[in-house]
Parts: sequence; C-alpha cells; structure tokens
Amino acid sequence: MKTAGVVGAGVIGACVAFCLAQRGVHVQCVDRGRPGELTTEVSFARLSAFQQPTCARFELSHTGMLEHLRFARQFEEAPWWHPTGSLAWGEASESPSFAEVVHRLGVWGYRAIWCDAVQVNREWESGIAFPDPKTPVVLFPDEGWIDGPRLVSALLEAAQKTGFLTLWRGAVEDIEVRADRVVALRLDSGARVEVDAVVNAAGPGAPAVAAMLGAPMLAGIATRSSLVLDLRTDGDPVEHVLRGAKAHVRSAGTGRVRVRSEQVDARLPAGSGFEPGDEITKDLLERAYRTVPALESSTVERSRLGTAVFPADGFPSVGALPAVPGYFEAFANSGITLAPFIGRTLATQIVTGEVHPLWARSSPDRLRATS
Repeated sequence: MKTAGVVGAGVIGACVAFCLAQRGVHVQCVDRGRPGELTTEVSFARLSAFQQPTCARFELSHTGMLEHLRFARQFEEAPWWHPTGSLAWGEASESPSFAEVVHRLGVWGYRAIWCDAVQVNREWESGIAFPDPKTPVVLFPDEGWIDGPRLVSALLEAAQKTGFLTLWRGAVEDIEVRADRVVALRLDSGARVEVDAVVNAAGPGAPAVAAMLGAPMLAGIATRSSLVLDLRTDGDPVEHVLRGAKAHVRSAGTGRVRVRSEQVDARLPAGSGFEPGDEITKDLLERAYRTVPALESSTVERSRLGTAVFPADGFPSVGALPAVPGYFEAFANSGITLAPFIGRTLATQIVTGEVHPLWARSSPDRLRATS
C-alpha cells in the first residue's frame, strides 16, 4: 500500500490518516470544510460506555475509551484529553431503571462508585442542585470528555510532520474505479488525486460517498439530531461530566460550559435543515439551570444543531467492502469514543489485511442488504 485517500477530516478521518501516516502510507485527506468543524465540533464528546445495551457494544465502547489513553501517551502533551470522571443520576420513570443500567455495567466490569447527593455536594461538586439530598448518584471514575477539534488538529499536524500527509480542501465529486479497483479521487476543484485505496470517513456524508461507487447503503441507516449550547461562564462551575436527569453538562474549557439534554433532543426532528426555535433553546437552558443554578448568570456563546448519521444496529461500519477492492469504510455512532481504536485497527487492516476481532459485527456488507 503506497497511497490512501481519506474522505473526511473529522475525528475518525483524522485518526485513520494519522495511523496510516505512522505506518509510512502516503495519505491524501480531503474535507470540504475546516478539519473537525462539522459533526466533531458539535458533539457533546463524552468519553463513555454508559448507554450501550449489549455486552458486545459495551466492549467496543470500553475498548475505545482505553485506546484514548494509549493515544494520549504518544504525545508529550494531550490537551484534548480530559479524564475528569463523570457523575450520573436518573429519574424514577426511566426504563430500564438507572440502577439496573449501572448494575449491568458492573457485571461487565465497568467501574462505578455509588454515593448520594449530599456526598457529591460535600466532596466533588457543590454547585449541583439535586431533586433530593438522598438522590442516588454514581461516579464513573474512568469517564471524561474529549476536545474533538483540538484532537483533530494535533493528529493532522503530527501526520504532516511525518511527511506522509497531504490535506485537500474541497468536495469529492467522484471516486474513479478501474478494473474494478479504486484508483483516484476527483475533487470539485478539478483535481485528480491518485490513490491505491480510499477510506470513507465522511460522517453524515458517508452514504453519499458510498453511492459514488455504486455501493449505496441500502439498509440499516439511522439519523439523530442533537442541540448543543456552549455557555460562557464566570469561573468554572463544574469539574466532572454531569449526566443529570434533566441535562448533561460539562466544561468546554476555561470559562465555558457545554450542555445538551436527551429529553430535548427527543423533540427534534431527525435530519438536517431544521432550525431550533427559542422555545426549544429555552427548554434546554432551563434544564441546565435546574441542574447547575450558577449557570443562570452565563451567556449563550453558541447554539448549534448537529445531525449524526450512523448504522442503526449501533455497531460501526468499519473495514473493507469486498465488492469494491480498495474501498474501506469508517462510519460510526459515538465517533469520539471509537475514533482512535478505529484509526489504529483500520490502518492495520489496510496495510496488512489483518481484521481485528471486535469488528466481527461491523462489516460494511451488512448495510447493503436489501431484505
């Protein structure tokens, strides 16, 4: 393998490009915008395996969390990596119950420490307003959050320093195939970029890129929208990632906090083109205020709606598509958590042909089934 094209410079594309460049593969990475500015930048970016409903999906997410530590150790500094731990609590109406979810995680080996609201306010986060002093709370000490754009920037800079990465700003209009094998990318600028393989890491644009090859994703694709607010604050009112019953809250750097809510997101229509109105934004802010009252003095710095497109079964699409030699996919939900693991293992597959066993359920072939 001499040259690989990577379509998409979000967190997954950047990790793939970095790992390929480390192996001495010349990488041509193409993105229509600034690297990391789309889905990666809008993500809440919690590093967690909390919401995985099966052991197989949990194992994949947990492995992704551990891979972040391995990635961070490759750099003298890793300012994108924030292993703060997280605090979580639920509502009585949840099904399965919050306690059942935590118990299941414990059976699978996930570290969780039970406490109550009084202990949390006394020892860790004095600014959280719990519904009751006896509210059961769980500390997940191995969780945290990732500054996605900063990670993307660091990886691409490091890859460029190897001399094996070229960045292209533009859209891929076509993928050229000769003798049934990928041979080049054609960009909207008119450039033709010769490659020996191509990785589709285009995030929400991945289905459109696949269709260029006559290999459309015909089944099992889901779409989800999420409203994220970045607030400018006086000081830093939270240290941990908070998965509250009403809202999720985390630091977004000095003097900034990021918030979202599963209940608010459930009200959003799937797909792009929707603009959240003042009512929905106000609902999210009020939920954040009820969780951390100090946020009432904050100001909204940015309001953004992200749209994620991903395999509906919860597993990524990672690996080769045998019908199109030289074509690989790297397409996932929870992209922040999985990106370093996808990058390392997919680079290995591209160079050596070795497929990591955790990708057994993630073949791109399954998204082409018609029945």
